[in-house]
Amino acid sequence: MVRKKIVALVVSLCLVSTTVAYPRLSIRAEDDTIGSSTSDLDTTTDSDTEEELYVEQTTYSDYYDEYSTQTRPDKEIVINGTDYVSVEDGEFSIGEYEGFNGDVLIWNSLEGSVTYQFDVEETGIYCLEMSYYNIVSSSNTIEFSIELDGEVPYSTADRVQLNKVWINEEDIKEDSSGNQIRPSQVQYGMWQVTDIKDIDGLFNDPLIFYLEEGSHTITLNGTRADICIEYLKFHNPESVQTYDDYVSNIDTDVTIESTPSTLIRIEGEQATYKSSSTLYPTYDKDSYLVSPSDPVKQMYNTIGDATWSQALQTITWEVEVENDGWYKLGIKSRQQEMRGFYSNRRIYIDGEVPCEELNQVKFYYNTDWSVVTPQDENGEDVYVYLTKGTHQLSMEVIPGEIGDSMRQLDDIVLKINNYYRQILMITSPNPDKYTDYYVHTKIPDLVDTFAEISQDLKDIQNNIETLSNSEGSEASTLEQMTVILDKCVEKPLKIPNYLSQIKDNVTAISSWMRDYREQPLEIDYIELASADQEFTSVKENFFKSVSFGFQSFIGSFTDDYNVLSDTSSEDAITVWVGLGRDQAQVVKELVESEFTPETGIPVSVNLVQGTLVEATLAGKGPDISLFSAGELPVNLAVRGLLTDLSQFDDFDEVASRFQENAIVPYTYDGKCYGIPLEQNFPMMFYRKDVLSELGFDHAPETWDELLEMLPAFQRSYMSVGLVTPTVNVSAATEAGHTYATLLLQNGLNYYNEDQTATSFDDIKAVQAFKQWTDFYTKYGFEQTYDAFNRFRTGEYPIVIQNYTFFNQLSVASPEINGLWDMTEVPGTVQEDGTISHATNSTGTCAIIFNKVSSEEDAWEFLKWFSSTEVQVEYGTSIEGLMGQMGRYATANTEALTQLSWSSSELSKLQAQQSELDEIAIIPASYAVTRNVMNAFRETVNNAENPRDTLMWYNRDINAEITRKRENLGLDD
Repeated sequence: MVRKKIVALVVSLCLVSTTVAYPRLSIRAEDDTIGSSTSDLDTTTDSDTEEELYVEQTTYSDYYDEYSTQTRPDKEIVINGTDYVSVEDGEFSIGEYEGFNGDVLIWNSLEGSVTYQFDVEETGIYCLEMSYYNIVSSSNTIEFSIELDGEVPYSTADRVQLNKVWINEEDIKEDSSGNQIRPSQVQYGMWQVTDIKDIDGLFNDPLIFYLEEGSHTITLNGTRADICIEYLKFHNPESVQTYDDYVSNIDTDVTIESTPSTLIRIEGEQATYKSSSTLYPTYDKDSYLVSPSDPVKQMYNTIGDATWSQALQTITWEVEVENDGWYKLGIKSRQQEMRGFYSNRRIYIDGEVPCEELNQVKFYYNTDWSVVTPQDENGEDVYVYLTKGTHQLSMEVIPGEIGDSMRQLDDIVLKINNYYRQILMITSPNPDKYTDYYVHTKIPDLVDTFAEISQDLKDIQNNIETLSNSEGSEASTLEQMTVILDKCVEKPLKIPNYLSQIKDNVTAISSWMRDYREQPLEIDYIELASADQEFTSVKENFFKSVSFGFQSFIGSFTDDYNVLSDTSSEDAITVWVGLGRDQAQVVKELVESEFTPETGIPVSVNLVQGTLVEATLAGKGPDISLFSAGELPVNLAVRGLLTDLSQFDDFDEVASRFQENAIVPYTYDGKCYGIPLEQNFPMMFYRKDVLSELGFDHAPETWDELLEMLPAFQRSYMSVGLVTPTVNVSAATEAGHTYATLLLQNGLNYYNEDQTATSFDDIKAVQAFKQWTDFYTKYGFEQTYDAFNRFRTGEYPIVIQNYTFFNQLSVASPEINGLWDMTEVPGTVQEDGTISHATNSTGTCAIIFNKVSSEEDAWEFLKWFSSTEVQVEYGTSIEGLMGQMGRYATANTEALTQLSWSSSELSKLQAQQSELDEIAIIPASYAVTRNVMNAFRETVNNAENPRDTLMWYNRDINAEITRKRENLGLDD
């Protein structure tokens, strides 16, 4: 026993004296404090010449708590859009616009700023109303920041959003097979009046602004503007009246009982206006009760569900009423996402909320369809008065009572994350269980704050369980965190042992908040009925349900869902689309509406995945394949299966549509076999707030600057995420592959000029390989990591990812909006002092098989589909169907400028795109990428010499290149 204790003590002392998580570039002093984790290098700059990377702002929650009790003056301050005192940068003009009788400010650019001066007679809090026209543009939303007297009052005012209007491009139609076609969503310009509201979904009421008596200025700084402004108005909206007051205030002789017998149905999918491109018609094939329904054919018969869940999203229907009268609402709906809870909607009639009972209508969780009827506090149906004619019924997403709990949780998550990082700076991510770190003394308020947070979480949990009228699962995530925090309070010395559990539970709470902050709802139809009418029953008939299910089962054997076009012409070009059904459907619609009518060339579009090579070798392949990726084009070409596109006279003109090196992966032996469609390239994403906390005023521009930052990162047990290929290495080099990037920035490529051998024996290639492996051997970078979660928590304040990572962060991590940005990948300083940010991309292309009956017709199709106009139409339609997560990464450089990127985002993307250099694909590419990774793993995992290892594997690479060329007869 004594010997075991001595061994344990020795092990404990060894563990204390070593770094567990990452090799660090500098030793942490015993008396380091949490706030002093900065680099040994001088990272400060002259404040007169450098702006701060990140300035912490007051949250709207704190601002609201401070000022919400102030008086609400019964005053209106109206500012005409044309009465500005200054404008900067953007394109501004004054004049009439789209039927408005009078002059307005026309702000016809994404960026710029406009400043107004106004006077306040009485100190108090005001809401801000705007009358505006959404100009149809490439941007999906209107975004700007609001400054009062030169300062943004709170963080939410720094990212104000106004809704644009979207409509179905055309009515829902059927294709030749009888399946309905989902209409694309297109922007529609119209005048709107709205109060500025909280886009985070935490507050039901409009944002407030505290204004003192006197003269003030308000500045709107555009991020995605394109807007006409009639006026701005500071005011305090009237409170919504009760139902009794509403009824008594209607001046009519028509009573509820005397209203003529009426039952009006509004189909959900026939919505007139939508505030988001994602609010497109959806479908339900599971029940015959859904209107309309078909057991076999695809019918777009609903709207909403998970796509209709974000704060401020609004759907508007138009209804024609034949008689003046009082009508109750029956909303056939389903909310099957938020188990045990309810979604909330605010209902407007002709732009106004008639009564308090319609200010928040609850839709409880139910996996079946149900009819929800707004009722008063006595359980009686609520009636709205409608005159004869056309009316608008709108439903807006609001947070309801859960909003208050969510804003408290927002603050709690920020606090816990902050303390987690502070603890991490002391203990590392893998604390030694034999060491007492005394984090509760080094962070004096830690225990008290954990106790307060634990109690707050318990209160929030009780509130949520009261709202949901249930206990347990709905808020169990919060309970798990309170258990951990209580253990930390009881035994402060054990806090490091709970570090991983704290992190896991914070992540779980954040995910829970995202799920329950959303308010999903699916609508089948809405009925308006007079008092004597009953709403349509949603009770299923057993026999009808069985019959519907049986017909659906039989139909699954008879309908071919892969063939989208129905053309019997023998001359038709067969096009295969290797993506999803929505993408293939968009291609088909563009072909049928534009290409075939304009050229007379028949085209058959088919949805096919994963069988292109097999079908081609069997002689059953297509004439054209869209969105082919990786090494496929070159490997098919060297086997004599593809058409050389560079033979066409106007090839150079078509190639000029793309970045100058974009065709390199589809070119071999001087011939081009593919036209680029998608091009995905890396960007460096960085957390502005974390870098600022660590003392940095800018993101690293070069690899050397990145290494200079590492001591500060690693003293705080943070790191950097680079692009590392997955276990299943592709023959095509991944976009932003670190070794490829370092090679390209040093003026090399993978191969010699005739592509008969690699360039890896060049001294610069060896140095680049050593630099790459040093990131992992010397600096402790991880080979695999969760980029999204590490970046979101701030553990990885810098990651290099494909630029579509921007869309994921924007959609899935709203809690860090405004805290991050993107820029070019780190570069290498050249001999002339310039910096090369060269890197490579990956993408997809369109190819023509040489079995096609008319190469000229197929070439016409490729020219048409890759054109700027069609690429913009395709990209806009896809984003309209799938939202921002589906934003198209077009290879057409001009089309990229017309998609939904802001000017600042686009300028960064264009800067990186202009420096792209590409790694060619050769028949032996599989051996190159595989052996490069083998050499990498030998060096990193087995501590082998970088130069010797690279040279050893390079011999195998070159031998395989030679063998492959001989096998294919390329050296004859």
